[in-house]
Amino acid sequence: MKKHYIYSEVEKLVKRFKTRDPFEILDCMNVVVYESDKFEQLKGFCFLSCQTIYVMLSSFLSDEEKRVVAAHELGHIILHKSQLKMAPMKDNTLYVMQDPTEYEANLFAADLLLADEDLAEKTEYEDLDYFGLCGSLNVPADLMSFKLFSLIKRGHVYNMPMEIRSNFLAK
Repeated sequence: MKKHYIYSEVEKLVKRFKTRDPFEILDCMNVVVYESDKFEQLKGFCFLSCQTIYVMLSSFLSDEEKRVVAAHELGHIILHKSQLKMAPMKDNTLYVMQDPTEYEANLFAADLLLADEDLAEKTEYEDLDYFGLCGSLNVPADLMSFKLFSLIKRGHVYNMPMEIRSNFLAK
C-alpha cells in the first residue's frame, strides 16, 4: 500500500459525496446501517450478504462513538472490501495498532472525521492543550493520535499543543 493511500481514498470520498459525515456517505453508497442492542461487547461490524453491505452498530454507544465506529466500518468497506466476502469484520475494541486491517480502518476514520484544515485552524488560533484540542473538535483522544500520525506520515510538521514535561510524575 503506498504511503498516502488511505488519506487519498478518504479525500476521494469527501470530494465525491461532499461530506465527512460517515452516515451520509454510507447512505449514499446504499450501505444498510442498523443499530442493535443484541450485542454489548461488540461496538460494530460490517458484512456483505446478497450483494448488499451492512453495518451494524451497538445501540449502547454514545452518538460520538457511533460516528467513530461508523467511520471505522466505512474504512473497512473501502479498504478491505474483498475481506467482507469471507466473513464479517467485527470490532470489539477500536484503536488497535497490531492488526493491520484495524490500524488502517482507524487511520481512515481519523482522516475522515478530522479535516487537516480544521486541525490546523484550531492549533493556530486557540491556546489548547491536547485534551482541550480533542474536546474542541469533539473527538476521542485516541482518534486524535491516529490523525496526528497520519499528518506526520504525510510530512506535516506538527507541534503538539501542549508542553511536554519529563518530570510530570515528580509532583
